Amino acid sequence: MTEVREFVDIRRGGAVEGAPVEEFMAGLEALQADVATARNHVWERVADGRLSVPLLERLAKEYYFLGKWYTTEFGSLVANSPDTDSLDLGASEHHFHWLQNLADETGFAGDRNHVDMKVEWTRQMGISDDDLLSYRPLPETIGSVFTSLYYMRRSYEEGLAAFGWAGERFAASTGYAKMMYEGLRDHYGLDVENFKVHAYAEEDHGDKADYLLRRVVITADQQRRVRRAVEHVLVMRNARTVALNRWLEEPGALRS
Repeated sequence: MTEVREFVDIRRGGAVEGAPVEEFMAGLEALQADVATARNHVWERVADGRLSVPLLERLAKEYYFLGKWYTTEFGSLVANSPDTDSLDLGASEHHFHWLQNLADETGFAGDRNHVDMKVEWTRQMGISDDDLLSYRPLPETIGSVFTSLYYMRRSYEEGLAAFGWAGERFAASTGYAKMMYEGLRDHYGLDVENFKVHAYAEEDHGDKADYLLRRVVITADQQRRVRRAVEHVLVMRNARTVALNRWLEEPGALRS
């Protein structure tokens, strides 16, 4: 007689409701304040014109690495959007937002694509394409980028939290793009379109990410996964900021 095996019953009932959304989001704000503590002094030295040109060249290469990898992963946020089955695109929120964002990032919404803008910045500084492609980023930059990409592929809400909330929204709150644009223009004679565009686009994208995240952090499971994604991304972003600040301790880091 054939032996019949019994499988463990994995049914645990329906989704458990999480904390009230406003309470959960306030917790994320507190987490950000606790984790993202380092202030980027490299941006400040660009803003006042004191960062040396060799370090500015290195910074341009760092930004190229960020842009190349983040931009290529946008499709996962579009594909994983929870309202792709809306009657039409205009009836969706998540899907329509990321379609617009993807179009913007890849140059189909008016501005040039964001990877090319970063390449242009390196060329303005006389960096060869071979030098750019062979550049080895900071370990913290690699960790920051691929931590975000991991969560962008894991689930929609984690990707939204990692790239939109802990990424675009947090970056916009620092005012870095305006600082960089004006510093490069006034002190280095460079009109860098990348920062001109991000100075206005990132704030809008960040606000929308906050709105959309509140729509998908309802259950305890969603909240647990989103909090973990935000924590990991902010830990890595903070570590990258600390690593960038160490550049300023190098001989010749600052110019008079």
